[in-house]
Amino acid sequence: MSQSRQLAAIMFIDIVGYTAMMHNDERATLNLRDKLKKKLETELALHGGKIVKFSGDGALCSFGSAIESIRVAIAVQLNMQTEPIVPLRIGIHQADVVFEEGDVHGDGVNIASRLESLAMPGSIFISAKVFDEIKNQKDIHAVSLGKYLLKNVAEPMEIFSISNDGLEVPFNKKLEGKGIKYVSDKISFKKRTLLVRFIAVSVIISTLGYFIVPGIINKQNAKNKLLPAIQKMVDENFRPPTEAYDMALEAEKYIPNDSLLTKLWPSLASTVSIVTDPEGAEVYWKDYHKPESNWRFAGKTPLKDAKFPRGYLRMEIRKEGYQTIEYAGPWSNARLGSDIDTLKMDATGSLPENMIRIPKYTPSMYIVGLEQEAGKKVGEFLIDKYEVTNKEYKAFIDANGYTNPSFWKYPFYTNDQELSSEEAFAKFVDKTGRRGPANWEAGTYPNGLENHPVTGISWYEASAYAAYAKKELPSVYHWSVVAQTSRTEFIVPLSNYSGKSTVPVGSMSGYSLFGVYDLAGNAREWCFNESSQKGQRYILGGGWNDPSYAFNDSYTQSAMDRSTSNGFRCIKSFANDTSSAQLKGTISALFRDYRKEKPVDDKTFALYLNQYLYDKKPLESKIERTIDKDLWKIEKVTFDAGYNNERMQAWIYLPKDAKPPFQPIIFFTGSNDIYSKEFDPNHIGSLDFILKSGRAFVFPIYKGTNERHDELNSDLQEETVLYKDHVVMWGKEFSRTVDYLETRSDMQADKIGYLGWSWGGFMGGIIPAIEKRIKAIVLNVGGMEMNRTFPEVDQLNYLPRVTQPILMLNGKHDMFFPVETSQKPMYDLLGTPSNLKKKIVYDAGHLVPRTDFVKETLVWFDQYLGPVK
Repeated sequence: MSQSRQLAAIMFIDIVGYTAMMHNDERATLNLRDKLKKKLETELALHGGKIVKFSGDGALCSFGSAIESIRVAIAVQLNMQTEPIVPLRIGIHQADVVFEEGDVHGDGVNIASRLESLAMPGSIFISAKVFDEIKNQKDIHAVSLGKYLLKNVAEPMEIFSISNDGLEVPFNKKLEGKGIKYVSDKISFKKRTLLVRFIAVSVIISTLGYFIVPGIINKQNAKNKLLPAIQKMVDENFRPPTEAYDMALEAEKYIPNDSLLTKLWPSLASTVSIVTDPEGAEVYWKDYHKPESNWRFAGKTPLKDAKFPRGYLRMEIRKEGYQTIEYAGPWSNARLGSDIDTLKMDATGSLPENMIRIPKYTPSMYIVGLEQEAGKKVGEFLIDKYEVTNKEYKAFIDANGYTNPSFWKYPFYTNDQELSSEEAFAKFVDKTGRRGPANWEAGTYPNGLENHPVTGISWYEASAYAAYAKKELPSVYHWSVVAQTSRTEFIVPLSNYSGKSTVPVGSMSGYSLFGVYDLAGNAREWCFNESSQKGQRYILGGGWNDPSYAFNDSYTQSAMDRSTSNGFRCIKSFANDTSSAQLKGTISALFRDYRKEKPVDDKTFALYLNQYLYDKKPLESKIERTIDKDLWKIEKVTFDAGYNNERMQAWIYLPKDAKPPFQPIIFFTGSNDIYSKEFDPNHIGSLDFILKSGRAFVFPIYKGTNERHDELNSDLQEETVLYKDHVVMWGKEFSRTVDYLETRSDMQADKIGYLGWSWGGFMGGIIPAIEKRIKAIVLNVGGMEMNRTFPEVDQLNYLPRVTQPILMLNGKHDMFFPVETSQKPMYDLLGTPSNLKKKIVYDAGHLVPRTDFVKETLVWFDQYLGPVK
């Protein structure tokens, strides 16, 4: 039996609560164990350690260097604190030990085991011997926890806790395990003579400590626990949760000028000033998705540079004697700001009952098919807080609403045919043939439904009621202003798309913009505008029996339609408003049924591809600028763009912790860069995970974006030469970027990935059909647009020619790329074989949860580009 004795650092690792976890969920626990084993093996290979034993709930490892053992422990412990979290404790001691037949023995092993037992989840405990080895290492920090008597160890030992950022350090906590705190019971003669002095001094120190020590502890807690936790939330979320904001407020009490906290604040909070007329209103807020939580007080108006969390909020602005203003915002990619900076408050009773003032606004029109209508100004107006109810509509009937000709102002049409008044009114009856909505009986609504929205009515009946109430039906522009469909992912989950029935108005907690309820679901809402087909009127928002994506779709019905989900609400214009009349015209919705449209044949498409040919002139590349960051290097490179003797630029990000040659991931940006005049290379935000994975990140500056800004003003495809020319330029620019990468010895030009984001997700249905050197594709939200364009640049014709492995990550509530009409057609039209394409739909909006985005993206690139070595 062979034995060898040598000095070694021994590391014990244990998963806390492993047995109970196995009992509760065996599969999930085994996944946690596998995560630990994989990370441990990776770090041991890098730092020269080895696994002596790996049991179900932990591991015993040995190292020739105590320093390297600590580096492995830190890397493993920090990784185990990422989702899914593995509750881990680690103990390390250095001593002479005996290695025998795949095992290790000796007091050093026992001591490491005792240290691990005293540790807590997230911490690393080391002995004094190990501390002596690492105390001069600038990247490793440790604090003393005092001396402990360890089980079966004769002499007390001083224990240290590694205190690097992100690790648990048990300040002022009793440690439970195979050891107890050492307290000496021997007092020397000299000490006795000093005891009286010591007691006196202790009283003074204790008094001072009462005031000073908590501050020190709080600072340590803010720095070592709160900041790492905040950073983790920022890293894992596109929009950090309010919990991160609250932690930052707590940290700010003790370390207000900390550089990391200062850096994190813009990701956590919006700074807003709010003025009300009159002043002195109290401002309250809470998370939108937690309607049952308590209101939080922000201050009284005028508010100056008040901090609010970056999450989606519901707010109330209250003042005695005035109507409370409700607010929901901001929209998905924005911050709180200009839409609430100045608010007019109305005295109680000064507005018609249950009507709300909406400030003047220019809607973005995030309604599929109506995007082209964005940019029209809508003046200030009033809108019903709730949909018109059965009870209110019954009052209209009782006031002879169906027989008063002054309420019926418009000719009746169905299927392009005009009807006589007699023919039309013959259809406006309930189940029993009496005048009223289609789902009523005997001229009245069903018992108990007086506060449900009235449904089963035509556009003509809705407009007649509006005239009776001295109001009008909203235009699609008014409706879009209030609905704010860009906030779909927040509103829809709290709205009525139950498929069962209507619910009382205002009973669901999903409200839009300034406290307007049920715009999503419950009842479809008739709007004033007619479509290009005579007798077809817009009806928006979807009803209780519609799919939830109906909130984002433009939809028209025959104005005579009396479906059981058809309802409405009214608006009231101000006398001095000149915009309302201009918003009531006929509107042609853009809609393409991609289930019916057919792409061009291969011969025709081959002609389209000729547009992207360019002369292979020298790139004449030049590195214009270099930026050195802590974890990566950035190069600004310029080279020939492939057309018109124009030069383009690209920013190349190179990770420092990986060895070249790198797999390059070429990014196609979102539409925000169309409206930006300058690219900031220091902020790539949540895309840094590409670099952390060991890959290079390439950010071309495409024509019409950032410094190359021109007359392009939208990411929507258009039937214009301007748009066609830009698509051709983007195709050439992407290919020239690949040409450039092929000239670099530090790039694996045969392993190029495409990463598209929003607009880049749409272009992910075009660029890979042009550039076959792309080997793998990931789209963070992508889909098809309703706009038409010239066939030679129409995404429809390119999708079947995209054949590379492709991953689509989409949101169920995406207001820009709805699931049924946009996402699914794109996926189905892709030419990629079914076993090489994948689509995941999350319960999210326009951008998927960041953690899932990172995880799925890296898995896809690992699979189809190969893992980074």
